[in-house]
Amino acid sequence: MCAMDSASLNLLPGEQVLWQGSPIRHRLVWPPDALLIPFSIVWCGFAVFMEASAVADGAPGFFAIWGAMFVAVGGYLVVGRFVVRAVVSRRIRFAVTEHRVIVIGGLTGGRAESTYLDALPPPVISERPDGSGTLAFGAMPSIGDMFSGAMSRRQSWRMWSPHPSATPLLADVPDVRRARDLIAHAQLQSRRGK
Repeated sequence: MCAMDSASLNLLPGEQVLWQGSPIRHRLVWPPDALLIPFSIVWCGFAVFMEASAVADGAPGFFAIWGAMFVAVGGYLVVGRFVVRAVVSRRIRFAVTEHRVIVIGGLTGGRAESTYLDALPPPVISERPDGSGTLAFGAMPSIGDMFSGAMSRRQSWRMWSPHPSATPLLADVPDVRRARDLIAHAQLQSRRGK
């Protein structure tokens, strides 16, 4: 586990790190992909067919360029997003303080998002026999979350992320039960302090 320095976490005055970790597995395929992969293949196949037809029929250059953009999107959906997912997965880091859950990651590894614990539902886990697992808040995200009212329109872009969740998801972390217990205790302390 790679320890993060307090500067990268942007800690508040007096804030202490209770737990930190990073994924021990780097999954490229997640449950929502069961629906998104077939859609991606159909999109890409249709875009390639239309582009090839436009070029073969001698369509004006505008149509070839327009079609090329759809082919590029199709290529990203079929292959590119898995490359991006692999890069992001290896750069993501999680930290829990007595006040917040902090997720640092993104393509460069420098993007930070934090959510206050008192704004989150209680933590739930999915644990493997080796003690590692995934921690979510309220409920584990499911494929149905992509299509339900669980996400606002502003968050609908998350359907293309590995896990469509409006709350932080600490995926494939070691000792997930310890992380859950620390978060639950910190949430309880926060509620008592109000």
